[in-house]
Amino acid sequence: MNIGDYVVRKKYHGDILFEIIDIKDGIYYLRGVELRLIADSESDDLQLSDVQPHEEENFTIVRQPVIRGKVLHLDGDEKYLKLCQQKYDELKIRADCYYMHESQMADCVVELLEKHKPQILVVTGHDALRKDLDKTDMNNYQHSFDYAQTIKNARAYQEDKDALIIIAGACQSYYELLLASGANFASSPKRINIHALDPVYVASLVANESVRNYCDIEDIINHTTHKQSGIGGIDTKGVARKIYPTRG
Repeated sequence: MNIGDYVVRKKYHGDILFEIIDIKDGIYYLRGVELRLIADSESDDLQLSDVQPHEEENFTIVRQPVIRGKVLHLDGDEKYLKLCQQKYDELKIRADCYYMHESQMADCVVELLEKHKPQILVVTGHDALRKDLDKTDMNNYQHSFDYAQTIKNARAYQEDKDALIIIAGACQSYYELLLASGANFASSPKRINIHALDPVYVASLVANESVRNYCDIEDIINHTTHKQSGIGGIDTKGVARKIYPTRG
């Protein structure tokens, strides 16, 4: 098995498709192909897979004569960030995207908000709840504390939840903590893994909704991979502004 090969883990019955991203001292380092997941494993637990990544669902947004909201996207995974940027471009959503470690986000977020002045902030990357530990203890999560601090700093900059929409979290993130810190949408209510593009789907639908309307939260969440198990949120207004008059 080599770097770049697709593999599954035997002890988890091959439920998740991984790509080998590094090999050191007999340990294989893995990245989820579709899910925001990092893992490591010994070769005995790995099996080469001839399964290719699922073709992405045909996600679209309604084209309207509006000025859509702008997104600032901070991501702790460079490869997933590139996928997200491609999807924003495809959907014609203005997005300024930055790759940085989750622990750096809190220190950088206000400066980037001041620079780009977005209506929507996405804070994502990787996370994990340590197995069989208390899910209400923030110390048992890999990066939920980092996301919470980033949200709090962003809210110190803009406290109005309809002037700055915050979408935060990754796989198995401490959902309640992120909402309590000031997020509009967060993962993961059931502490499950989320798709790499789920934050983009949420951000794009909010960006396309009129500032005069509240977003249809159920519809937004139903566009994500695992729906209410993976992402939840609070009542939130759209940020798009209609153009008058439109050309005939």
